[in-house]
This record gives sequence, C-alpha cells and structure tokens, in this order.
Amino acid sequence: MLKVSDISASYGPIQALRGVSLEVSEGQIVALLGANGAGKSSTLKVISGLLSPSGGSVEFLGQPIHRRSPEAIVSMGISHVPEGRELFTELAVEENLRLGAYTRRDSAIKRDIQRIFTYFPLLAERQKQPAGSLSGGEQQMLAIGRGLMARPKLLLLDEPSLGLAPTLVQEIFQIIKTINREEGLTVLLVEQNATMALSVSQYGYVLETGRIVLEADAAELKDNETVRRSYLGY
Repeated sequence: MLKVSDISASYGPIQALRGVSLEVSEGQIVALLGANGAGKSSTLKVISGLLSPSGGSVEFLGQPIHRRSPEAIVSMGISHVPEGRELFTELAVEENLRLGAYTRRDSAIKRDIQRIFTYFPLLAERQKQPAGSLSGGEQQMLAIGRGLMARPKLLLLDEPSLGLAPTLVQEIFQIIKTINREEGLTVLLVEQNATMALSVSQYGYVLETGRIVLEADAAELKDNETVRRSYLGY
C-alpha cells in the first residue's frame, strides 16, 4: 500500500532524514520506533505532505504522492493524527469530528460520527463540550476519531500514548487493534512505548538519527537484544 524509497528531508540546515526506506502492506499495523529526534515524526510528515523531501519518493497504492499537497493526500486516503493532537480547542467534540470529514461529499457523515462514538463512548457523552475542556486521554481519542472521519485507507498515528496514564494507553491501543481487525484499516504507528507498539504490530522499523537501522517482524524485534536494551528498557 505504501512504499517510501530513500527519502531525505531537512529543516533548514538540520537534516532530519537520511535515505529512509520502508513499506507498509494493506491491512498491517507497522511500528516505527526510535528515540526522540530520530526522525519518526518527520517521516510521517513527508508521507502526509507536511514536509517536502529533498530526495527520494513516496508511493501510495502505486501512485507517487511526494509532490502532492496535504489536501490531495487526504483525499487519496491517508489521515495523519499528529503528535500533540492539534485539536480545534474552542470547537465542540462533534464539530472537530465533522472537520475530519471536510474532504468528503457523501451522506454518511452523521452515521460515521455515531461509529466513532461506539469506539469511544466517552466522546458521545461529551459531544457538545469544547475539545479544550477534555482530559488528555479524551483529547487523544478525539484526535484519532477525527482522523478516522476522513474514511482513510491508511492512518498515520504519531505518539498516541504521549502523556497518558498506562491504563488509558492500553485502552487506546486496544481500540486501534479493534479498528484494524474489524475495518481492515492499515496503520503506520510512531511510538516511543516500543513494548506496547510491538504488541499490536505485525512489523517494525527502528530509526536512529534519520536512518533505518533495523527492521523485522514485530515478534522478532521484541526478542532482539539490541532493541530490548536500547528501546524497551530491559
């Protein structure tokens, strides 16, 4: 579904990515792991059109997308749930969800909002509240729900566990796994909680200073001594 080939990217004089290549097959959850500053978020930004690459290519469903606008990429079927959630805090929960569907022109938006509420019942209880009044966990649920409202084929998830209590992290990851299983949604997951990420993923890549240094099946990465020492903490 997704093929990233030899991507390089910079922020001014600072090179963030140095020849990154990865693939995501349809229906998979793939984890992208690494320390702070390794280039994980930059990789997602290149895929979603928020950061222009200086070299390499990105293909989605066989079509090059690395020179397309973010709006065009969303319309093709890629949703990006950014680190830090980036919600419209003054708008209500339901309004944030509707904005997630801004590229759509069909009549099923209301039905899809209800679908999001079945995954995240707490959002249904707070649908008229401003997004800024929600707890951190509820805001993360809303950010994921807004991403799903575009009816994506591929969901890019950036640090969904950031700043959340362990019980909430487990709940959110279980929901991601359920959506993947029930709807066949493909997910590229950036996450510092490597243990949790690998527990729901089929495959994983490890980034270090802008380069892919390891890749393997998720189970193999969990058992890899270097990965365990450097990223899993045991």
